[in-house]
This record gives sequence, structure tokens and C-alpha cells, in this order.
Amino acid sequence: MRALFSFLVLLSGISCFAQSYSLKIVTTDASNREPLGFVNIQVEGTDVNGTTDLNGEITLEVPGGDIVLLASYLGYEALRKELTINNSQARLILAMDPTAQLLETVEVSSNDASERLERPMMGVERLSIAEIEVLPVALGEVDVFRGLQLLSGVNSAGEASNGLSVRGGTIDQNLVLFDGAPIFTPTHLFGLFSVFTPDAVGSVDLYRANIPSRFGGRVSSVLDVRSRTPRADKFRMQGGIGLVSSNLSIETPVTKDKKLKLLIGGRAGLNDFVFSAIDRLKNTQSRFVDGTAKLRYSANEKNIFTLSGFYSKDFYQIDLLNSFGGIIADQNQNDYFTLNGSAEWLKIFNDKMSLQTRLVTSNHEPKILFPQSDSENVIEYKSQIQYSSVQSTLDYLGSGGHHLSGGLQLIRYDLNPGELNPGGATSVNNIALEDEQAIEASLFAEDEWTVSDKFKLSLGLRFTQFSQLGAGEQRTYSSEEVIDDGTFVSAETFGKGETMQTYSGLEPRLGLSYQLSSKMSLKAAYALNRQYLQNIYNATTPLPSSRWKVSDNNIVPQQAQLFSGGLYLLPGEGKYELSLEGYYRSIDNLLEYKPGADFFLNPAVETDVVQGEGQAYGIELGVKKRRGKLTGEVNYAYARSRNRVNGSTFSTSINGGDWYNGYFDQPHTLNTNLTLDDGKTNRISLNFVVQSNRPYTVPNGFITVDAQPIPIFLERNNDRLPVYHRLDFSWTITNPKMVKKRWVGDWTFTVYNLYGRDNAYNIYYQPREAGGPSEVFGSSPLGSYKLTIFGAPIVSLSYGFKFE
Repeated sequence: MRALFSFLVLLSGISCFAQSYSLKIVTTDASNREPLGFVNIQVEGTDVNGTTDLNGEITLEVPGGDIVLLASYLGYEALRKELTINNSQARLILAMDPTAQLLETVEVSSNDASERLERPMMGVERLSIAEIEVLPVALGEVDVFRGLQLLSGVNSAGEASNGLSVRGGTIDQNLVLFDGAPIFTPTHLFGLFSVFTPDAVGSVDLYRANIPSRFGGRVSSVLDVRSRTPRADKFRMQGGIGLVSSNLSIETPVTKDKKLKLLIGGRAGLNDFVFSAIDRLKNTQSRFVDGTAKLRYSANEKNIFTLSGFYSKDFYQIDLLNSFGGIIADQNQNDYFTLNGSAEWLKIFNDKMSLQTRLVTSNHEPKILFPQSDSENVIEYKSQIQYSSVQSTLDYLGSGGHHLSGGLQLIRYDLNPGELNPGGATSVNNIALEDEQAIEASLFAEDEWTVSDKFKLSLGLRFTQFSQLGAGEQRTYSSEEVIDDGTFVSAETFGKGETMQTYSGLEPRLGLSYQLSSKMSLKAAYALNRQYLQNIYNATTPLPSSRWKVSDNNIVPQQAQLFSGGLYLLPGEGKYELSLEGYYRSIDNLLEYKPGADFFLNPAVETDVVQGEGQAYGIELGVKKRRGKLTGEVNYAYARSRNRVNGSTFSTSINGGDWYNGYFDQPHTLNTNLTLDDGKTNRISLNFVVQSNRPYTVPNGFITVDAQPIPIFLERNNDRLPVYHRLDFSWTITNPKMVKKRWVGDWTFTVYNLYGRDNAYNIYYQPREAGGPSEVFGSSPLGSYKLTIFGAPIVSLSYGFKFE
């Protein structure tokens, strides 16, 4: 009997350990008891793991008996919890303690090193506003774009570029989203910083390799910016006062049951007084404002509704150009705004399945104003792009290591390419270009499959059908290559809603990760993308008024294929992160402009563009240190971007049909950021940037017309601007006695371009001034002149505060 009793006890113990139980885990911030999302949870010694959702919740199937739970999150102390499992427990709360370095902020990066090591996604960078806040930037502005430009393969065209170049791509080849709605002009103040309201930014995801199948429409990258989710159970306010702009945000529950919560934030800048102090810029003006509002209603545990809106408006005036499209004016004034809105419904069926439906609208309307000399009349040029979308995505956590998602998206484009209103000017005609319409319908599916403990796959597929719609006119030419007035054949008129042109195709996406060890993994990725909406311009960076164009029978969609591979290491017990990535991207139907192209109010814009091919390739090396008082990263990239337009005639080829450097071909880039934080009072940060500057065009000679030398340009991008380098500094001072008080404030002192490097933004050519130095220009009647945006240190001081 004793032997039988012992056997039954042993058998019951074995069955206990063999059985698994459902354990619901909730992670919170120990300092304020609020939910903490995206925490990595693992059962020690097993392959049971996962990441909590936005509400800090996850349900795991854990083995019975004594187990150890491990929880980790950047900016919080790692947690180790021992417990005994012998039945299904309803709820376990894990309170995470913030580290001293991040007590000032509630926004923490979810870019965990172990997640990057294991996930089968390549080229994905995730930033939070907390990481971006520590970077020294121009004029003291907290800026998403400046944070991204520290990453390998992400560059700008200079201090005043209107966007980003990702791995050599042009600016319009990036899809920039804010809460799912596209941003067509993503910068303020001549392109100096991005439009996103700093206090309202929650997360920033940049996809530059294996783009998830739910995204489409661009061939270079996707920048997915999400506003902060309002979670406060009591009133909170934070803001800042600076030389360039001031900002304020409020977060509060709206109803007594706290199911409805509101976040609203805004920023405004009035900079006319800054420019008036500089004699050559005394007629320059600049004003901007942006604002974000978000309502979140948690009806119950199964249904969450979100409404968000974004508004951005800019006005600036310059008198450097007095003529545009044949219109003479004392100044050119740019006035543009963006108004976006989105509505989301998250339906949670159970712990494994959810459905998200999102409605999006975006309205972008840029204007150029031309005040007439000796008159109160103003000539107005305006255009507009309206975007509407509905998207529904089903997410399912299946068995066998499969995480499935799929859905559909329908997009509507309505474009006003340009309209000129002369006001009272009798010498200028009223011109209105024909509106353009298109629909883009997509089906997508994806599976993140954990094949084994070491091998993971990401399989994605997107099918898109694009249709250009009437009312409109479709022009036909006798030659598919030579499209100009001489080859024009006929124009066919289509009625409203009729299909004018259709394109469709599959876009496969593949990513894989193989863990060589617990500290090392290999990754590879492939992606095919198409771009149906083009931005047409003939400058280094598009202006807010640059023309958008849907694909038609003459302008074919761009198509890119990207191959990439990489090695990731976590030496020093996860204290450091090393990455090495290589990539190659080929582009078909790359859009270029003909010599002398003029897109201003051109009804047949296809006669001034050509399409060719492009290639971009490079190697990126990164080293990061995320723990300790001294943190930072060093990123180096060798990257090339080259184009070729090999037509049979002079007007349909560029540089004789040979390969030439793309506009963002910058072979060598080194970005370094170091931050020293004592965890109490002082935080000092340094940025150092060195890069091969972008190409520009040097005239091949000149001719004389009416005694005036005129430069002749036969080649494109045939020279390169001098090497660019810059050092930035910032110092943030916080009173540690205020950390536990309702009002917390800090001062930030910033110096942009610390040693005053006179970097060239551009080099241009014009008849040399009389008496110019002959040892510089020789006998040439043309002189080359350098344009610099910031040739001296830019000092700024700002005060930031939080109140609750």
C-alpha cells in the first residue's frame, strides 16, 4: 500500500508538471500604477514568451508547478518573479520600477534589443519621444526627423530639406503616416524640422527593408508615427517655452467612469523677429502651428474606439526669388496646411483574435501668393490633394507558432494639380488644370511564424489594383519613348467615374531570422513595392507646392525590389547591441525630368518627364549602448544611389544614357550620439555627423547672349558638394527635489553646429561680380557661389514642464 501511495503521489506530481494553465498577466508602472504596454515576458528555461499589448495585458499558457517569470522593458528595472502554478489564475500584476534615468518621462522605447535579435523583420527602427528628447537639435526643437537622421541609411538633403532620404531614395518615395493618415508636406520652417506635435507623439516606426504587407504605395520606406494614447486617470499638463516655438498638451479623463479620455496638444511658432534682426533676411517671415487631438473610449474589455485629428499650417515669405512661372512679384509667399482625421474601432474577440477597422481622411492644400509691386493685388496659385481610406485588419494568434494577420484597404485620391487666380491682374490669365482621380484597392496577408526556437519567418503578400478614373482626358502619343508635342496623336475624353487606366500586381514580402546563439542571429529579407502616386519636381527637394500626379497611360508606376541581409549580436550581457546590414534595391520606371522642364501649370506634364531605372546598395554598421550613465550609438553607412535614363534621343536620355549619381548619393555617413546622465540633475548629449555631401551639377561651359554669359549644363550631378560635418551639444538641468512634486520643470541649453562649420547647402553659378578675385575664377565670366544655411553656432534655450 505504501508503494502504491508513493506511486500515486509521484504520478500526480508528474501530471501537475505536464499540465499547462492559462495565466493572465498585467504589467504596470510601479510609480503611478498605470498600464505599461509592450513589456517582454518569458518563463525562464522554456520557450513560453510574449509581449504585452497596449493595455499591458497578455495571457500565456504556462506549465504547472514552480516557475520563474522574467519581465524586461527598456527604461525599467528587469523583474524576476517566482510563483507556483497549480490552477488557472485570473490575474497577476507585475509592477515595473522605472530606472532613475527615465523618471522624467512616461514614454519609453519598445525597441528592445532581444526583440530585434529574434524578430524576422529587418530594417525596422522604433523610437519614442523619450529617446528623441535627449538629442541636441537645431533651435532647440524636439524633432522626429532629427532623431531618425542618426540612423544608418537615413539622411536629409541638408539643413533645410523637406523630408528624409532613406537608403538613397528620393523624398517622395517615403510613405509618412500619422495615425494612419498620410502627411504630404512633413516639415515646418523651410524644412528645418518635422510637423509632428512633440508632446503628442507616442511611437515612431521606420520600415526600410521588410515592409509589412499592410503598408503599400511607396518604393523606399514607411514612417509610421502614432500619437500617444491617453491613459491618465487624472488631469495632466505638460509643455515648453522656447525661442522658436512654444507647446502645450493636456491629458485628462472626460467622463466620471474614466472610460473616455482625451489628449490634446499644440505648438506655435512666430519667428519674424528672428529674421528681422538679420539685414539680408529682414523681409523674410515665418509662422507655423500644429495640433493633435485624440479621444479614446474603452466601452468594455472587448471594444475600444479612438478618434484622432491633426492640423498643421505654415506661412513663410522670402524675397530671394522675385519671379516664378513668368510672374513678377516683390516676394513669394508660401501658405499651406494639412488637416487629417482618423477613426478606429478595435474589436477583441478573445485572447487570440482581434479586428481593427480604421477610417482615414487627409486634406493637403498648398498655396503660393505673389503680391504685386505698387499694388494691393495678390496673384494666388493653389493645388490640393485629398486622400480617403478604409482599412480592416484581422489579427489571429494561431497554434504552431503562427501569428496571422490580413485584411483589405481601399484608397481614393482626388487631386487638383494647380489653379492660378490672377485677382485683379489683367496681364495674367485665370488657369485651372484638370482634376485627377484614382482608386487603389488592396488585399494583404502576413504570417509571423516561429518555426523553432532558433528559426522564425515573416511571410507577407499584398495584391493591389490601381485605377485612374474620369472625368478626364487621356492623351496618346505615337511613340512610347518620345513623348512631346511633335508626337501627340489624340486625346480621348472620359466621363465621371469611368476607368481610364488600370495597373495591378502582387507584392511579396519575406523576412527570416535564424539564431546562431542566444546572443547572435542572422537575418535576410526581400520586398517588392509599387508606387502609383508621384511627386514631380526638378529641384533637390520638393517644395510644398510641388505637383502630385497619379499614374496614367503615359506615366507608369515605379516598382522596386529590395534584397537585404544582416548579422546581429548582443555582447556584454545585452549591454551592447551590434548590427551589420547590407542591401541592394533596383527600381524600374524611375521618374526623372527633362532638361529645362517646367511643371508650373503644365496641362501635359508627361512631356517634361522621362522614366528610367535606378539602383541603391550599401552596408550599414551600428553599435549601441543602452545601459549605464553613458549611453549612445555610433552608426556608419557606405551607400550608393545611381540612376540611368537611356533613351534613343537627346531629350529622352540623361548623361548620354550612362549611370549617374542620384540626388541623395552620399557614399560615407558617420553618425554618433553620446549621452551622459547622472540620473539626478544633469544630462549632457553630443551629436557628431560626418558625411559625403550630395551631388550637384556643374556647368560644362557657357555661351554669351547680349553680353551676358549663360551657363550650359550637358551633364547632371557631375560633381559633389564639400564634405559635411557638424557637432551639436545640449545640456538639460533638472531639480531632483521636484521629481515627486506635481510641477516638474527642466531647462535645456542647446548649441547646434558647435564649432561653426560653414557647410554648403548648394553651389550655384552666375555672372561673376566685377572685380572678383581672378585667382579664384580665372578668366571665366561665371562665378561659383556657396549657399550656407547655418554657418555659425545656433544657440537656444528652452524650458519644459509637466504638471499633474
